[in-house]
Amino acid sequence: MAKITLLLFSVLIAVSAASSQPFGYTPLQVQSLFSEEYRNEQYEQALLYGRWLVEAHPKEMEEYPGNFRGDRNFSRMIDIYEYIAEEQDDPSLREAYLDSSIQMYDRVLALFTEDEIDLYRWHFNRGRFFQKHAEYLESGFQRALQDYETMFELDPERATKSGSGYYVHLLVQNYARQNNREAAFAIMNRAQDYADESTLEFFAKTRNDLITDPHERIEMLSEDLEEDPGNMDILQELYELYQATGNRDKSREVANKMYNAEPSLDNILRLADKTENDGNYIEANRYLSEAHELQDGRDKARSSLRIANNFLRLRNLQNARLYAQRAAREDTSWGEPFITIAQIYGETISRCAGSEMTRIDRAVYWLVLDYLDRARQRNSGVTNTVNRLYRTYEPVTPSAEDKFYQNWTTGEKLKVDGSLRECYSWINEETTIR
Repeated sequence: MAKITLLLFSVLIAVSAASSQPFGYTPLQVQSLFSEEYRNEQYEQALLYGRWLVEAHPKEMEEYPGNFRGDRNFSRMIDIYEYIAEEQDDPSLREAYLDSSIQMYDRVLALFTEDEIDLYRWHFNRGRFFQKHAEYLESGFQRALQDYETMFELDPERATKSGSGYYVHLLVQNYARQNNREAAFAIMNRAQDYADESTLEFFAKTRNDLITDPHERIEMLSEDLEEDPGNMDILQELYELYQATGNRDKSREVANKMYNAEPSLDNILRLADKTENDGNYIEANRYLSEAHELQDGRDKARSSLRIANNFLRLRNLQNARLYAQRAAREDTSWGEPFITIAQIYGETISRCAGSEMTRIDRAVYWLVLDYLDRARQRNSGVTNTVNRLYRTYEPVTPSAEDKFYQNWTTGEKLKVDGSLRECYSWINEETTIR
């Protein structure tokens, strides 16, 4: 009944709108009276004048002080209907007044062009109106989503940034609940470039929830990459998927694409990891050296030690020591470089002695133990590793009998260089007889 009453009143107002002297006033006087009653919150009286104005919907008004905006009358009428609706105890009356507000939104969008109003803002406001009053409006939340999607289509960047991504979240969540992956991905892909970190994390989680099969995701992302070849987020995910599925060639290809497009520290280190894991230690060291130039502090030391360990794997012992020493200088509180040097010397002994370990070879293990001691002194965190290696190396140091026959006295210095064996000449260090 309330809806019918409002409709009949609207018809009467429409008839009055044909008159150039509504209520005996000029249009400018009606506008002034409406504005004054609205400002004074005399909404019932303002409603009388406002109904005529929205039916007549003048877009221009001569002699109006300031810039006249016809859509502002509709906006104020929306406020008035909403205020009156919220004062109603009768749900049907509340719904009727809310419907009147919606009619105002609908009429603005029908009457005004995009050059005359901010279409994005009107769809945004109507969407919020639907969402706010969803309890009283049929399909209110879904109608809100329709407006939010329209505003996204009008301006993806503005919509994505609005509310710190809140409205894009709603759209994606809605399609995700319906398992409409195509629509959800379409929005996420368009919003990706404008999204903040929190929204990007939400997108990533949603993609993970919607696509659990890695091969299916690879196919989807490969198609996305064709449209946006330089998209680092897509490349990163593809790399991780190829790694997870064991496709080493493809993961290397993607890592190279990322590096060539943007030789950032992360992309350099990714290739260093990849080549190192593939056993290509020479190339891994090339990337680690490149990364070293961009790093500082402890990160530089870590890269240096990785290079040292790669040279150790390649049995390039002199270069291995060179980079381990550099790592020790770059981080003076780190014991790991000295452990690596101990292992380098341990490997040197094995190579020099071959299948016949002599007393002279055994003596070089004292130098190995020296470096293990230095590692523990620098950093107590390596104690367990040092103790384990001690159990390996200490039993093979010279015995008392060995020292007797070599005329070695405990506490004296012993030079580890070519005087012992030619293959030890590059070491050129001193140890203490134990």
